[in-house]
Amino acid sequence: MTPPTGAPPAVSRWRMAGGLAATVGGLALFWYVLRQAGVGDVVAGVRNLGWAFGLVLLLSGLRFTVRSLAWLRCMPAGHGLRLRDVLPAFIGGDAVGNLAPFGVVVGEPAKSVCLADRAPINRTFPALVVETLFYTLSVVVLLIAGAAALLVSVQPPASDWRAGAAVVAVLAVVIGVAHWILWRRVAVASRAFRGLARLGRAGGLLDRVSGRVARLEAHMQRDYPRDGPRLAALGLFELLFHVLAVTEAWLILSVIGGRAPTPLDAFVFEAANRFVNVVFKFVPLRFGVDEAGAGMLADLLAFGATAGVTLAVVRKARMLVWAAVGVAVLVRRGLSVAQLGALAKTRRTAVAIMARAPKGARAPKERLREAVPDERDRRRLYAAFLADTVAVCRHVDGATLRLAYAPDGGRDGFRAVGVADHELMEQRGENLGARERALFEDLFAEGFGAVVVVGSDLPTLPASHVTDAVGALRDAPVVLGPAEDGGYYLIGLTAPAPGAELPDLFSDVRWGTAEAFADTVAAAGRAGVAVAQVAQVAPWYDVDDHAGLARLRQDLDDPARAPATRAALASVRGAAAVPTTPDGPR
Repeated sequence: MTPPTGAPPAVSRWRMAGGLAATVGGLALFWYVLRQAGVGDVVAGVRNLGWAFGLVLLLSGLRFTVRSLAWLRCMPAGHGLRLRDVLPAFIGGDAVGNLAPFGVVVGEPAKSVCLADRAPINRTFPALVVETLFYTLSVVVLLIAGAAALLVSVQPPASDWRAGAAVVAVLAVVIGVAHWILWRRVAVASRAFRGLARLGRAGGLLDRVSGRVARLEAHMQRDYPRDGPRLAALGLFELLFHVLAVTEAWLILSVIGGRAPTPLDAFVFEAANRFVNVVFKFVPLRFGVDEAGAGMLADLLAFGATAGVTLAVVRKARMLVWAAVGVAVLVRRGLSVAQLGALAKTRRTAVAIMARAPKGARAPKERLREAVPDERDRRRLYAAFLADTVAVCRHVDGATLRLAYAPDGGRDGFRAVGVADHELMEQRGENLGARERALFEDLFAEGFGAVVVVGSDLPTLPASHVTDAVGALRDAPVVLGPAEDGGYYLIGLTAPAPGAELPDLFSDVRWGTAEAFADTVAAAGRAGVAVAQVAQVAPWYDVDDHAGLARLRQDLDDPARAPATRAALASVRGAAAVPTTPDGPR
């Protein structure tokens, strides 16, 4: 996967400079704290952990699993994702967040980008933001409880607990307000941009981002759970995450030496660790600050500074192991940190093929009956058309493939033509126009910003035609690919603004006639889309009759084109020509 040409850099020079300073400062502090605690004593403590380090890794892996399950709970119905999809993406994004300077800026979007081949970012990222808000709320509760437990255990200096209490109080207010806004569906961002527009100050950059922010806000309000079972499940997952973290702290302190910890001690250490994570998230791996904080707390709780520093070093080793796993996930998916930042800013596009199962109860390509009388030949030929069309659509960079299947044919048999189960979706509607409209509605509901729909009988279609259509949607709300018989083989739309209706390009169209294309352009005009706003890509043809088969055979003179169709045609004999019947994508 590669970022689009000309994509903006993921990290600015100023952010890079700040991140470098934070890294150098953190490493210097790490070395200083390590020397103060005694390098030899810390190394001995780490060695004492031995086999228990495997349990530490297991506990942290379970924590990733719990957060991934919470993320899934925040996604809208019909997302089609499973834990085995989300967990690697969560680990990959966490690696970016921990390793990169100011990684929090790209670490969270990276989790959604890692799923871009399975679901659009506009669908997964708002759900991730909602889950993060619930996680942060649980952290605030943990910090408050941890502060109370610390006051019970010891009496820290007034300046220390007052400063910490101030940070926790501000965080509690901010997170509480954010949850209230989402619960009440208050469109704060949209109202702010409208207010700036009325003042004449929403130009340039604000104009470009206002629509994106409004859509993100709408999706977050959509994904925010309001029913009791989902809220209970989220609360349980976040609680389990912290229980596992406290168990990890207790395990490490029990093994590395010093006095035996109580559950309350482990709870206080974990609360302090969360506090450091929140305040010093901009420092890669929290080098230095984690060791310094844990050392001071351990000294305060009579464990000795060495025990606290050793605890932090073990956690650092655990983070590095999982960061290596996360980097492996990114490498496997062909992503770098710079590409993650660029892709996170890219509008997600779907290329959808309307098709029916080659082996369904109803034989496909009935209009080829006279040209190809044998039903088995027609099924084999259609499967080849579909396989080559799928291959063409997969060559469109940055686009997510979907195949919308006719319900009367079922969803079996698509793996054989190169389509995975998670890429399938069912068509709905009584006629072609209704099915096309519903397909656009369903894909926009998933969060795609642009959708291009093609037919299933375009085996020799140049991939450049689909790429051109995707590009045209950056400047136009509608794109059409005229068919040579008067219909169209491709139609694309951009997502309507939040609260706006999908333009009706599907009513009063004479499907199956030479006027289908002209009727669609006229429908766009009635929907308020000017003719000048309807972009067009190069004409092409679909294979509906003997003439189409003859044209197809000519195109297959190029041995590199449509290999599946070439193999199928080798055993099919054409018959007499039948009249051309134009239509839209089928």
